[in-house]
Amino acid sequence: MKKVYSYAAVVAVISSITIGCGNQSGSETKKDSKDSAGAELGQFVNTDTENPSVYFYLGNTQETDTSVMYTAKSLYESDTVGLQIEVSKNIQAGVGADGNPDEKDGFKKGVIKFSSLGKQSDAFVQSLGKVYGKPADGKMVTTAITPLVFSSNKQAVDLSKNGTYSFKLFMENKVGAEAEVFAILDLYRRLFELKARDTTQFDRVLSSFKDE
Repeated sequence: MKKVYSYAAVVAVISSITIGCGNQSGSETKKDSKDSAGAELGQFVNTDTENPSVYFYLGNTQETDTSVMYTAKSLYESDTVGLQIEVSKNIQAGVGADGNPDEKDGFKKGVIKFSSLGKQSDAFVQSLGKVYGKPADGKMVTTAITPLVFSSNKQAVDLSKNGTYSFKLFMENKVGAEAEVFAILDLYRRLFELKARDTTQFDRVLSSFKDE
């Protein structure tokens, strides 16, 4: 794995992001509507920072032997935006009891996947461009997005329980090096959060999702 030099930093940064963004998502995202499954939808973005988190509210789920697929949606202005998020049932702890990253099991490709829902996912790409100040008129890619995923958790992910799990994603794109994105899966509040590592990642994050 090519990120050896940054493993410890990944763990430390995600720990702080989990605390800060977890509290923020509960207080800053107003619930305004409902999707077809009856799940309440909230706002897509908290714009109080130059590097905002974006939020998806988990509605319908489909389960296979190896993964759970969530229909994830939110509101940007008056538009519903969304995508399908598939999470593997076999994501092991990426951080040992001593706080050090597990270089063998901590990094796995494709254990979190993103797929298009059609028009709502195209709207997501366009909305993300606006949030980043980089308007995008295109569509979301039609093939599944399968980033390299680092699990910053000290326990295996259990999708059958109301846990909260943090990850760092390394996403291929057409602009440059892998886009680095923090992600939080909050099964208690039925919420999925994405946040670019910093503002220098915006072009690459957008390119990861955009059909170019």
